[in-house]
Amino acid sequence: MLARIGVRWAVNLGLHSHEQALPDEAGTVARLDMRYVHIPVDFQTPRDENFQAFCGALAACGDEMVHVHSIINDRVSAFSYRYQRDVLGMDENTARLGMEQIWRPEGVWAAFVA
Repeated sequence: MLARIGVRWAVNLGLHSHEQALPDEAGTVARLDMRYVHIPVDFQTPRDENFQAFCGALAACGDEMVHVHSIINDRVSAFSYRYQRDVLGMDENTARLGMEQIWRPEGVWAAFVA
């Protein structure tokens, strides 16, 4: 479905070891003639290095359509928020609204997005 609507890249922020992870996601994506990037973000310890890898992956995608996902998408909302705010220069409140429609980070995640 994603390839049919023009998505050329899949970026996964989840862990392959999670019980709900897609088996052989990289192979499936490749068979659809898409590119796959895996940035495993431990939910208990998100790191700035993960965010830098995310920024690099999005830069590599250029203008091509990208699908970013994780297991429950809390990671995606936090990474998207930081990207919109820090890289794209989006207004803080506008960027935060998208994230907070999904969740309000606490603890290590509140520090990660600060």
